[in-house]
Amino acid sequence: MTTTIEQLEAMRELPENWDGCGGAAPRPDIINLAMAYVGMMEALGAGPLHVSPTRIGGVLMEWEGGVIGHEVEFDPDGSIHSLRFNRETNEIETSEGAMLSRPI
Repeated sequence: MTTTIEQLEAMRELPENWDGCGGAAPRPDIINLAMAYVGMMEALGAGPLHVSPTRIGGVLMEWEGGVIGHEVEFDPDGSIHSLRFNRETNEIETSEGAMLSRPI
């Protein structure tokens, strides 16, 4: 089984149109940002983490913590979006992060 970091490294090899439907290849600086976040989340004991490329050239990270599902999306413009879903109450909480001012 590959690690989350290995999965992110493999995303560097994705070509344009990787999904056959016009999907943009993940940007290297966004992959680097996701890797830094993975390190932080693993240090906090979150996991297991699942990562996948997004169609617009970003990275989506997902994990579960008890009844709460988490998603963090790193977009190619440097913005970060998160979602928390409580499976018991069906409540959803979203947030938008600041855009990065410089490439990573």
